[in-house]
Amino acid sequence: MSDHTRGVLLGLLASACWATTFVAARYVTYVRGVDPIYTAAFRFSVGAVVATAYIVLSGRWQNLVKAASDLRGLATLGAIGIFGMGVLVFLSANLTTSINSSLIMNSNAIFIAVLAIAAGERVPALRFVGLIIGLAGCAAIVVGTAPPQPLPPPNNVLGSLAAMGGAICWAMYTVLGKPLVRRYGGAEVATGTLIFGAAMLSILALAHGPVPSLEWPEAVVGVYLGIVPTAVAMLIWYQALELVDANVLGPTQYLAPLGSSVLGWWLLGESIGLAFIGGAAGILVGVYLATKPVAGELES
Repeated sequence: MSDHTRGVLLGLLASACWATTFVAARYVTYVRGVDPIYTAAFRFSVGAVVATAYIVLSGRWQNLVKAASDLRGLATLGAIGIFGMGVLVFLSANLTTSINSSLIMNSNAIFIAVLAIAAGERVPALRFVGLIIGLAGCAAIVVGTAPPQPLPPPNNVLGSLAAMGGAICWAMYTVLGKPLVRRYGGAEVATGTLIFGAAMLSILALAHGPVPSLEWPEAVVGVYLGIVPTAVAMLIWYQALELVDANVLGPTQYLAPLGSSVLGWWLLGESIGLAFIGGAAGILVGVYLATKPVAGELES
């Protein structure tokens, strides 16, 4: 199996994990009423602990120490991709539907491609065609949610703007993280950024107000958020970035809105219509075109 194929498959696996983020976050923040800032701090703190445990148990602690020598780089990535994205995505989950939040957040593949060009990556025209088709498929899924929702969103506009900010933060985290990932290793850089980002979020949460007491339903979901769509997915994501360029990896996130739509319908009663089928087809075609290897991407 080529590095290109492995990288794309890892990206798809990470996106499958992220498909559960928006439903779980909306449940904790909107249904259970837990403050979004505290929820983000709890999620990424758990994620940092789990990722660090993985590094230690896998015998890669010295690699993490080496990566930590680039303190400014890790702190910057943690501030952008963990702190910034984490706050914005949870605010979005509290203000709009999980389907809308997922769609806008995962449109960051477009931003990744643009930033990747600025960073010197070659992005073929066919890849942009795939990005547009995939994004159109995501949009078709959202258009199909026209009927009233059992859990009406408090503020779609602000929720959508928060999701857009989160998308830009994640695009920057992916593109700017590539040099460090190639230098120190994906797992090490992901863990370092999680540690810095979680510390920033914890400080913000403590300044925001007293720590709320969690009942077992939100505690369980919070721990799940910290393990699967945080520690596991982010370790996989940066591992994939070791193998493929950022503009190839970004489109794999289009898989997440598909899973979020199904979970939002199943668990939260959010509606999906017939447009879901067409949208899903568009996403699959778009991902195929946007991740299709070109000359020079099949080595190893």
